[in-house]
Amino acid sequence: MVKYWGKKSGGIQLPANPSISFTLKDLYTETTISTVCPNTSGKPEFDFLFEGNPKPSFIPKLTDFFERIWNEYSILSAYRIQINTSNNFPHGTGIASSASGFGALACCLAELEELHTGKPVGVEKISKTARLGSGSACRSMYEAPGIWGRHDAIAGSTDEYAIPLKSEVHPVFSHMMDAVLIVDAGEKSVSSTVGHSLLNGNPYAAARYSEATLHLSELCTALETGDMTDFIRIVEQEALQLHAMMMLSNPYFILMRPATLSVIEAVWAFRRQTGVPLMFTLDAGANVHLLFPEAHYQQVKNFIDSDLLVYCQNGQYFCSAIGSAPVRIP
Repeated sequence: MVKYWGKKSGGIQLPANPSISFTLKDLYTETTISTVCPNTSGKPEFDFLFEGNPKPSFIPKLTDFFERIWNEYSILSAYRIQINTSNNFPHGTGIASSASGFGALACCLAELEELHTGKPVGVEKISKTARLGSGSACRSMYEAPGIWGRHDAIAGSTDEYAIPLKSEVHPVFSHMMDAVLIVDAGEKSVSSTVGHSLLNGNPYAAARYSEATLHLSELCTALETGDMTDFIRIVEQEALQLHAMMMLSNPYFILMRPATLSVIEAVWAFRRQTGVPLMFTLDAGANVHLLFPEAHYQQVKNFIDSDLLVYCQNGQYFCSAIGSAPVRIP
């Protein structure tokens, strides 16, 4: 809802501004890891399968991740591990697949470490571990909205890991849903990692970080008081500012597509005509997330099927409830 875009220097995956997100219940990564044989090499050893197949392009990022956490997890020096992971949504299309993947992997590592040492691994350490793979992953540990990044007005907030929103969410936000319209199912032309780096030297970066900090304060207030109008304003401004920063980078780039803009304009018209509190947000990609209270599900679904399906690649979209912490696979 408030975007993480830009990293601090002098650390690993430290955010330039605080952010907040919902965790989706029905769009997820399913990951299992197991020990294979003793590790005698003195460095991380692992095998990796994505949806049942090798994925060589993932190996460098995973290698960096395991090297970062090598001293934190004794299981890595004791065993070679095998990772099997899959998504129930398209990878690499701006639906936070890296965040979901590293969040699931961090949970698996924590459980394996607990079995190995007999010592519990707390959620804050799991969140920190996930952050070292993908920054946004650290917010995916909580049923409540996850806040990541130091904010002077939010007690306990830190750049090291995410914390849950500690105040009560107003009932109007207690049953929200997210419909993800797949405008473009292809891999992004510019990765999030590269996009973050392009904030360095951007003349508008400081103003953006200040605006995000203000937006987080305002959004937390809206969540507490039930101010849906202000909530919509902040969420949509954040989405557009994220993509504006891409267009203001050097070199500049655009991840939105013409269909992305068509969906946004249709959402605005629908909200004006019906009064339904339907809003859009965007991740770092072309696809559009539509947030709305569950009470309006059928009306929004009818709108998508009648007016927005034409903008979805192969008529593809997903719908998920909001608010779920990671769960162990039975």
